[in-house]
Amino acid sequence: MNTTMIIQLITGALGSTAFGILFHMKSKHLPLAAAGGILSWLVFILGKVLWGNVFLPTLLAGFIADVYAEILARICKGTSTSFFVASVIPLIPGSTLYYCMSSIVEGNTIKALTYGRDTFLFAFGIAAGMSIAWAICYFFRSIRAKQH
Repeated sequence: MNTTMIIQLITGALGSTAFGILFHMKSKHLPLAAAGGILSWLVFILGKVLWGNVFLPTLLAGFIADVYAEILARICKGTSTSFFVASVIPLIPGSTLYYCMSSIVEGNTIKALTYGRDTFLFAFGIAAGMSIAWAICYFFRSIRAKQH
């Protein structure tokens, strides 16, 4: 691990913790929010190294973040939404959206389309990963409910 990656993971943890505070997460759960931010960003970084684009790494990171949130919701007897939102914060495409808007204002259509595409792929990857994980968890919960 290089210094840049460590800084990114630390800021991901801090951002996730801050959003946990913003969403009134119990203080005993804030370290779990930080761990979720580290986990989702680490999965994204590793996926980016493997695949090089943004969609598949974001999809995988969103999937892992949702599975992590579902597990924590069962352990902590809470909702998975608060854990998911806090964990996925590092993946939110704020910089690409900013650069897209900046390129539009500058009149640089090519750069705007590139950044716009990346913003869409980030957002779609998060949503798709979350949806796939949620559907799998729902399937297992329904099977478990039928057994009891």
